[in-house]
Amino acid sequence: MITELFKSMNIAECTVPNRLVVPAMVTNFCTKEGMVTERFIKYIEEKAKGGWGLIITEDYAVNVNGKGYEMIPGLYNDEQIEGNKKLTETIHKYGSKLFCQLYHPGRQSTKLVNGNVTPLAPSAIKDPICQEAPKEMTVEDIKSIVKDFGETARRVKEAGFDGIEIHAAHGYLISEFLSHFTNKRVDEYGGCFDNRARFLDEIIEAVRKKVGKDFPVIVRISGNEYLLGGRTEAESFELARHCEEIGFDAIHVSNGMYASAPIDQIIAPMYTKHALNMEVSEQVKKLVNVPVIVTNRINDPKMADTLLKMGKADFIGMGRGSLADPHLPEKAKAGKFDSIHYCIGCLQGCEDKLLKGESITCLINPRVGCEYENDMKKVEKAKKVMVIGAGPGGLTAAYTAAMRGHNVTVFEKKNDLGGQFKSAAYPLGKGELATFVSSVRKVLKDLNVPIHLNTEVTEELIQNEKPDSIIIATGAVSFTPNIKGIDLDKVVTAEDVLLGNCDVKADSVVVCGGGEVGGETAHFLSQTIRDITIVEMKKDILNDMMIMTKICLTGYLHESNVKVLTEATVNEINAEGVVYTNATGEKSTLPAQVVISAFGYKSYNPLEEVAKKYSGEVHVIGGAIKAASALHATKDGYAAGLVV
Repeated sequence: MITELFKSMNIAECTVPNRLVVPAMVTNFCTKEGMVTERFIKYIEEKAKGGWGLIITEDYAVNVNGKGYEMIPGLYNDEQIEGNKKLTETIHKYGSKLFCQLYHPGRQSTKLVNGNVTPLAPSAIKDPICQEAPKEMTVEDIKSIVKDFGETARRVKEAGFDGIEIHAAHGYLISEFLSHFTNKRVDEYGGCFDNRARFLDEIIEAVRKKVGKDFPVIVRISGNEYLLGGRTEAESFELARHCEEIGFDAIHVSNGMYASAPIDQIIAPMYTKHALNMEVSEQVKKLVNVPVIVTNRINDPKMADTLLKMGKADFIGMGRGSLADPHLPEKAKAGKFDSIHYCIGCLQGCEDKLLKGESITCLINPRVGCEYENDMKKVEKAKKVMVIGAGPGGLTAAYTAAMRGHNVTVFEKKNDLGGQFKSAAYPLGKGELATFVSSVRKVLKDLNVPIHLNTEVTEELIQNEKPDSIIIATGAVSFTPNIKGIDLDKVVTAEDVLLGNCDVKADSVVVCGGGEVGGETAHFLSQTIRDITIVEMKKDILNDMMIMTKICLTGYLHESNVKVLTEATVNEINAEGVVYTNATGEKSTLPAQVVISAFGYKSYNPLEEVAKKYSGEVHVIGGAIKAASALHATKDGYAAGLVV
């Protein structure tokens, strides 16, 4: 039973209605000029509607050349105030509190997004991710940016925000001054702790002069930088005490910086443990008398409530959880836990999009960033909608169309929902994928959507159903190349292995294909089989994964002693094993008692022409068009559900 999550608590004089926090997350929803947009406002408004107690905006730039992303907001000039007033007025209608996060990216930026200006840093040390040599700041540079923080804080208050968060974590400029890893200065801003903290001291002083002592100002810090020579937890505890002493009203505990090893600690993927910052936040809470916020890989309100009961923190940040389901708080308060769309930690729609310079979305909730385009109003006239296929795309299409008031029926030829998401949940660390299917199943049940399992859709069935609209979501199927021996009994598909349809007992296994499915299957089998080799024709494996999940799985394969052969083309499978050609054209044979076929997928769409004979409105989505990611499928499903 939830007992703590919905108790109010003060941050300074600001009463936050519950303990659920949306931490700052970059969206790329604003303009290059730093102006907030209707898209940005509606995106945040949806979270306020859902009942989040405190929403912290994404990183606001304090000057025009202080950006780590091109499309982030700013309050570095007075012209930007009016749009932010509209934002704060909108959010306050729902009772949520809204804090504005202020930051400077420091060396974690590039000229490309920074107005063609060289990034600044306490010392001229290149960031390994951004790969751009920064300029070592002069004292004049430091004083100028301190002033920028103060002036921006003034505008924040004028715009009607309830408070400010100063971003001193994740390797951005303030964090760079605080860390021995990035600060090699020998003047009054480098060396001992007090000197390295001086930049932060001057910023909070400048901010307080502009907003007053009673306006809530909190700070975000990294509890551990996970770097040789970086700040460890011991000094972070000292930093937390110092932050309270200089007047911060709450401390937000995160971790890491771009250079961190592993980098997946900042934005933890599905492979990473839940609530990974809770031990640090607990110690910080013991040391300070101001509220403590903890975040990262917390996606369950029951888990959040337990962390509060255990004294791990006072507030719980659930950033990606708010993307997957902006209405998580109201559902949790009503006890509707099985209707929550939980974040699965895939990073496909959020972090991967940002790394590509695009606006974020969400695999679980493709409506993210589209709230301003469609408010999901009921249709005037309901249609009879036939959805063929119950994978991620089909389920999303059915849910979206049913929410709009259509009469939807789902047909699935297999004995359960989920499509490839079902087998995708079997690899180690990916069990949470099943929560997406189970939550959509519950919602469809509540919407009275009939689901017909074990039902192969035929022309006769379509004719009998007489649908107004048909959504074809038949997905993709395993690709089987024309290779000699591919039909031998020793060859099994990765999907059959994961689903337990075949029991692999062998001394040696070769996995043909080094994409995500092949890599995960090899890791899955490494629990019981010692001799596993992945054969991949490209120069690297796991190329279809986003960087953070790729880093994780690559490490796990190494730890499991899975061997990898790249630039190797499979020519034949025989009784002895797998015959392949390497990059120089030399043929060799890998011994294998069992061969796993993980060559990839191809689209499967046998019904489109038949469907068009009986319906004037046919939509083909997801893998039925092209074998791609689940993100692609749910995006297509959402779009189809909106237009039927």
